[in-house]
This record gives sequence, structure tokens and C-alpha cells, in this order.
Amino acid sequence: MPPDPETAASRVIDAARLDDLRALLGDALDDILRIWLNDAPAFLAVARRARQAGEPDTLIKAIHGVKGSAGNVGAIELSELARTLEKHLKGADPALDLDAELSRLDACYNRAACHIRLLIRP
Repeated sequence: MPPDPETAASRVIDAARLDDLRALLGDALDDILRIWLNDAPAFLAVARRARQAGEPDTLIKAIHGVKGSAGNVGAIELSELARTLEKHLKGADPALDLDAELSRLDACYNRAACHIRLLIRP
């Protein structure tokens, strides 16, 4: 049986973190979330370009950016995946399927973005 939508969302987004941010920032949180929705794909694009160009330092910096920015907006699934990937990259894990992991990051971003769009107040 698939998880209910609320349980599934709790694996993607830290609702408590966003509630705390909403209490602290008010409507400014919506602007921050919109900026994240626009900026996060750029980190992912830099990671892909760095992969293709064989630039491991740039790749690690881009993944680090994904990790931090996702954590800041409560996108916990994306942040955790980026954290794990960053660890494997720094350790030069030979078993790492980098293309598959970058695709997983894209999918995690899409899930997080979907949930975050629903939380932004008009």
C-alpha cells in the first residue's frame, strides 16, 4: 500500500521547519521559496556541466550548494541525497554511478518543488 500523501510529503519537505520559518519571516518566506525554485535548478545544471567537463571540484561545490539551499527551505530528501552524494564524491567512490545520482537529484528537486509550490501563498 502506498504511503498517504501527508506521509509522502513528510519525507520530501520538513513541514515543521517551514512552519518555523513562516512564523519568523511571515510573507517573506514566499519570496525566499520562489527564489529557491528559480535558483536550485542552476546548481543542478552546474553539477551536470561539471560532470560532463570532468571538473570534480566544481561538481562538489555545486552539490554542496544543492545540499545547503535545500536544507534552508526544508527540502530534506533533496538535502540528504546531496549530502550523501557529496560525501561519495569527496571520497572518490569508484562504485558511484554519478549519472544515476544526478538523475536522482533532479527527481528529488522536482518532488520538493512540487510540494513547495503548494506552500507558497499567492
